[in-house]
Amino acid sequence: MSVLATTRNRPISVTLVAVLAIVVAVYSLASGGLTLRGGQDDQFWDGIFHLGLGVVVLAAAVGAFLTLSWGWVAFMTWAVVGLSHQILRYLFFEDPNFADMAVNAFAVLALSPADVQIAFGLRHTQNVDFSRATRNPVDGD
Repeated sequence: MSVLATTRNRPISVTLVAVLAIVVAVYSLASGGLTLRGGQDDQFWDGIFHLGLGVVVLAAAVGAFLTLSWGWVAFMTWAVVGLSHQILRYLFFEDPNFADMAVNAFAVLALSPADVQIAFGLRHTQNVDFSRATRNPVDGD
């Protein structure tokens, strides 16, 4: 399957989530690079973590743009871990990041509809009832 063929079949919500991931990846890579460039020994591992996170998120964005099944799995795993982390911060530490929580919730809502799962090859069309319209909150369908 060529890249051109998958772009025509990619739902808008997948493109939005992938662009959002690229923004997060660029931010994480820049943050990690600036932290390492600062030269402080106590922030070395924080810089390494941000660089690694940036690379992983960038790979997930490429997987989403190409509608590869592992891209969907990477995004949903990222969203579940992120939401769990922020909920635990809200319950036990009282300093959650609501923007992070909103981004993760958006990713879950955008990638859950049947048409998105079909585009990623996770759900086969013979198992889907097309007589009922799917409600994708991001695409407006």
